Formats: sequence, C-alpha cells, structure tokens
Amino acid sequence: MLALLPWAWFAVRDLPLGVIVEAPAVGLPVIALVAAVLAAGYAWRRRRAGALVVAASTLTVGMVATVGPWLPRDAGDVAGPGVTVVAANIDGRGGARHAFTDLDADVLVIPEVAAEAIEPLLPAYPHRYVRIHDHDDPDIAVLSRYPLRVLEPVGPSMPGARLEVGGPDGPFVLYGLHIPRPWFTGESDSRYQATAAEHRRLVKAINEQVRAETLPVVLAGDMNSVDRERDYRTKLRTGLVDAMRDASAGPTSVGKWLPLLGRIDHILVSAGWCGDGARYLDLPGSSHRGVLATVGPCAAPDPAVSRS
Repeated sequence: MLALLPWAWFAVRDLPLGVIVEAPAVGLPVIALVAAVLAAGYAWRRRRAGALVVAASTLTVGMVATVGPWLPRDAGDVAGPGVTVVAANIDGRGGARHAFTDLDADVLVIPEVAAEAIEPLLPAYPHRYVRIHDHDDPDIAVLSRYPLRVLEPVGPSMPGARLEVGGPDGPFVLYGLHIPRPWFTGESDSRYQATAAEHRRLVKAINEQVRAETLPVVLAGDMNSVDRERDYRTKLRTGLVDAMRDASAGPTSVGKWLPLLGRIDHILVSAGWCGDGARYLDLPGSSHRGVLATVGPCAAPDPAVSRS
C-alpha cells in the first residue's frame, strides 16, 4: 500500500486544493528524491526489502511526473516560413545580448530586459514595444521585424503586453508575458512575485482573454508556471498547443533553481497554428534558458484540437 500511495499524485494533482498540490508540484523532483533516499536508508538499516519497493516507487513517480511533460509531442508542421519567436528572460543582464545575434528570429520577447542588451538589436528590429523600470510593472521588451500594434500595455492585470503582429500569414495576437512567480507572500523587497492565489487569478484571466480572441494567438515568455503544475495544466495551456514540445523539452529555470527542474518559459499557440524547430538557448548570466520555435498556420489539420 505504501508503494502504491505515491501514484495517487496523478489523481489529485488537478484538484483545486491550492498550495496543498501546488507546492508539492513545484518541489516534486526534490521531494521524490528525498523520500526515496529516506526509504532506501530505512531499508538498509532495518533489512526491510519492502522499503526498497517504496523507495523505487516514489522515485519512479517523481521521474514520470517531471519528465512526462518534456517528451516530444509533434506540434504539427507549419505551412510556409512561419514566424520564429524567441522568449528569453535575461535577468536584466546585458551580457545575454550575444545569445540573440545569430538566431535570425522574427520576434523577440525579452522579460527582465536590460537597455544595453537590446540596443545592438534595434537596427534589425524596427518595430518594438519596450517597458523598463516602470514602477512595479514587469520590465519587458518585444522586438519584431513585423509591424506591432499595442492592444493592451503592461499593467496590473496584464503581466506583459498584448500586441497585434502583422505577420506574413496575416495578423495574430502576441502575449509577451512575464507572470510573477508564485510565492508564500506577494510583492516584497522589490521581488516580482505573487501569492499562489494571485498567480492563479492572473493565469485564469489570461486564459479567458485568449479564448475570447478572434485572431490566432501566440503566448511567449516567462510564465513562472512549471509544466507539472495545475495552473499550467488546467488553465494556461487549455485550448493551446505547447510549441516547445515539438522537440524534447527540459528545464528552463537554471542556476540555484535547477534542482527543481522547472520548465517555466513557454511558447504556446492557439488551435489551427503549429510549431516547428523548437530548441533551447543558453543565456549567459541569466537564471533562465531561452526558448525558440517557428510558429504559424498548420500545413495540415491541427491535431492540437484533440490534444487540448
């Protein structure tokens, strides 16, 4: 029974139980590893073979729940050249600008942007929306080769910017996002964070807004939603295709947060659009890896309708 108990995670992970499931979802790799080590240590000391079964079961659950959302899932083929989108949180550091020079991206979404990071990029991106050090709102830049029209600027209810992009296959709505990280307390000490309940309300509001759009939609940026969390699974990704799973995925939160194996930077597209060429980018000095995918209208009927 103890060996089967960890598998109950898959039955309760989407229940609206607040931090009871959200906190374990974020810390699941560490929690599973520690629990497995403790069970294995007990088995070694007490010569209890059953405890080894519990240890193996717990570790397996942690691996399946963590790695499952990283496995490749064909995002469909893009018709034509598409639009290459990059989302890269550079932690306000200028050194990461070198990561963008050879990408040949059409649209860059850069949360926690630094002026010195984007200045060399401006000649290649004539259309841009930039907010830096605007009170308590997130710093973000959207640089584009295609025309931009601001639909909703950065604000308390929009953790990023909502823009219309005049793409080669027709206009689409881009949400360049930097959602505050969920934490035990809200904003404090100039940290860009929110309570778990506040984070959930923001994610839900964005999803409802996306579902009401009449144009194709692309969400890109640092969403501070781990792909095994309920907010990501049941709200943020509902009705959308995860373009980064066109290839093998992996954690984007690195540095001191790497043990949590969090994939929190995403590129999502609405049904009818697909994604190709997904890959991850190293960002010197940043606690994130960037994400890149080419998105656009599907070349064939979109399988995302059945997957969402």
